[in-house]
Amino acid sequence: MTQLNASATPTTKGFSAPVLGLIEHAQRLNKWSIYLVYLAIALFLLFGTLKSLSQFKDSQTIYTLFHWVPYGLVGLTIPLSCYVAFILYRYRLSQPSMLALCIGMGFGLFVISSYVALAAWIGVAFMFKANLTRFFNFIQESRQTETQKTETQHA
Repeated sequence: MTQLNASATPTTKGFSAPVLGLIEHAQRLNKWSIYLVYLAIALFLLFGTLKSLSQFKDSQTIYTLFHWVPYGLVGLTIPLSCYVAFILYRYRLSQPSMLALCIGMGFGLFVISSYVALAAWIGVAFMFKANLTRFFNFIQESRQTETQKTETQHA
């Protein structure tokens, strides 16, 4: 059984490869959250349009789909967003006060209205996307700078 030695693990700006992998995994989960949000919006529009047609005016099935499917899809993003928030907090990729405000408001709005709360959760995934994009842009720029320094040293 081999142990990873901290000094043997290559780092990029203080982040080891396993940590970068974990952050990349959080980024993929956040992308799934965004896809679920887009799907929820599309289905809301589709079922809303169907419900407005005269032939489906009295359809309880279309109304139920219109009402619950978008809520369910956005609701599926909540645990994913909480995990991404934990990763952002754990590795200090976002300000803790911003994360607390974002997650706290998302949960706190359920007291007022589930509709308003779920609308707030739509924005959470996009805020996390911006944080993760900035982080990986920083890492990419750091790698390019390191590569350029190495190339100039060998030349």
